[in-house]
Amino acid sequence: MFSQLIHLDQSVFLFFNGLHCSCADFFFYWVSNRFIWIPLYVVLLFFIIRKWGKKTFPIIVALVISIFISDQSCNLIKKSVQRPRPSHETALDGQVHLVAQPDGTLYTGGPFGFPSSHAANSITLAFYIIFYLAKNKKWLIAAMLGWVLLLSYSRLYLGVHYPGDLLAGWCVGTISAFLGKFVLLKFGIQDKAIE
Repeated sequence: MFSQLIHLDQSVFLFFNGLHCSCADFFFYWVSNRFIWIPLYVVLLFFIIRKWGKKTFPIIVALVISIFISDQSCNLIKKSVQRPRPSHETALDGQVHLVAQPDGTLYTGGPFGFPSSHAANSITLAFYIIFYLAKNKKWLIAAMLGWVLLLSYSRLYLGVHYPGDLLAGWCVGTISAFLGKFVLLKFGIQDKAIE
């Protein structure tokens, strides 16, 4: 059963990773770069401050702690499980499409990829935006979930995560976001307090 899941995970990965072209390599490399999204984070922070005023500080603290928890949880699981990334899997040598970095070397990520920190952290952030900024704004909810899917797909495209890594990352990030929301509720900050 477990070996069948691994085989399915690899097959789905190879299908999506195989959908590539040189023009998309550049795009997905930069989509996956965490620093390219800093302007988005600044804009979201501005709107959270504008909406929540004095209550912004605990929301931001809870968000930072939640992302830290999701990120470090993924790192602990990676070290425990030690599932090689597709880019490091010898059984897939020659089958994985890898993308060149600006310095010309291939981007392969670290040795282990289960679960995906990118997936976990992005969905944690998305849930905070949905909880505290996107109430009754379906376009913003769709945009945040679309951003999570785009960022996650970039990890498949780059050959550094299996679909199972992404699913596990989404689970870790979702749990972390809801734990943060629960703590904020205990401090009297409700996501529906301001519409």
